[in-house]
Amino acid sequence: MLSKIKNQVIRYVTVHKKGLAIAVFAALVGTMLLRGVMQYPRLSEQKNEIAALNAQLDYEAERQKEVKDLSTKVDSDEYIRKIATEKLGLIPNNAKIFIDVSGEQDNVR
Repeated sequence: MLSKIKNQVIRYVTVHKKGLAIAVFAALVGTMLLRGVMQYPRLSEQKNEIAALNAQLDYEAERQKEVKDLSTKVDSDEYIRKIATEKLGLIPNNAKIFIDVSGEQDNVR
């Protein structure tokens, strides 16, 4: 019985060899197309992620440039005087100081 079925299968395959090859090929191509279409959402997400990372890279490069510029300014005497005056309230040498002796105070709100 098993031998009879085996012979029928062999005969069917030899007769329909070309059609079976086309069917297998079509199934493979269909599977590949389906898998390719299923990758579109993932590709779109990755393109968005790449764009976000490029934007972040540009921002960080700009920040790095600002930090580099600031580091060169920090070493200058002008910057040190500015910080000493604004932040620490120090007065430079030979500065003219005016004192209001009128007794009136401005209340600024």
